[in-house]
Amino acid sequence: MYYLLTLPVFVTHTYLIAYWLLPRTFFKGRYLLFAAGIFVLLIVFSVIELVVSNYLVFWLFDKSRMFAPGFLNLKNIVISGVGNHYIILVFLAIKAGSSWYRAEYQKEELLRSKLETELEIYRYQLQPRIVLELIEELEVQSLKKEETAPEMIINISNFLNRFLYEGKEELIPLELEVKLLEEFMTIHNHALGERLKSNFIVSGNLKSYVVPPLLLLPFINSAIKMAYECNETYESTVIIKAERKYLLFSFTFWCDNSFTIADNEDNKITYRRLNYNFPGKHRLVENIDDNFREFSIEIYP
Repeated sequence: MYYLLTLPVFVTHTYLIAYWLLPRTFFKGRYLLFAAGIFVLLIVFSVIELVVSNYLVFWLFDKSRMFAPGFLNLKNIVISGVGNHYIILVFLAIKAGSSWYRAEYQKEELLRSKLETELEIYRYQLQPRIVLELIEELEVQSLKKEETAPEMIINISNFLNRFLYEGKEELIPLELEVKLLEEFMTIHNHALGERLKSNFIVSGNLKSYVVPPLLLLPFINSAIKMAYECNETYESTVIIKAERKYLLFSFTFWCDNSFTIADNEDNKITYRRLNYNFPGKHRLVENIDDNFREFSIEIYP
């Protein structure tokens, strides 16, 4: 009963320190004023606690425990106030802990919201960029090889139809992802002809997976751009393997002569997409040599 009846006293004391005294004095560097405030509050609430204990708790429930007359002296007030400060410290610790937890939670929410916004902007930017690049490549190739233009238009049209309308969701079926990458490679195989030998290998049960669209595309696109710029012969291999608890995306690109593929923002955002969709359940591996480069994305759903 003592703790039940005196609890409001301690709570009020604690809240005055936490929400009134600390912000107005300690956080503003007024340390002497803070110490004086602590002392005044200690005296005031120690008196209240002694009065409540004596006339509400002891008088009502056990009069033999009542204090002797004159109990409200400075010595008793200070001793009682200091002795009860452990309760104040417990409340302040709970307050500090809950404030820290809320701050950390809000920080994580802000970072997650920022990442979600970045990924959403990326998805909306990816579509017009890919469309523009494919149209530019079509224009260049049609000037070089007019006879190949009709077939290339058909390939680009098939890809864009899936890319713009079916592949716009945050997660898409793995079967659709395979189709998109296959059609994307077909466009460039047709445009580059003998300069690009392409292998596309798919195995496993694709129906059980959904994935972020075009995870490999940034790496493939960076390599293909270089193939257009250099008059060399390249070979690429795309492997997509779906096991019961394992999913592999792999892209390899090599040439007889040495080459360099520069990293770009698309590559960096792929890491963020993986961390967002598969936190702690993925691995991205790069193997780099003078004339060889491999990107592998391993996912463990």
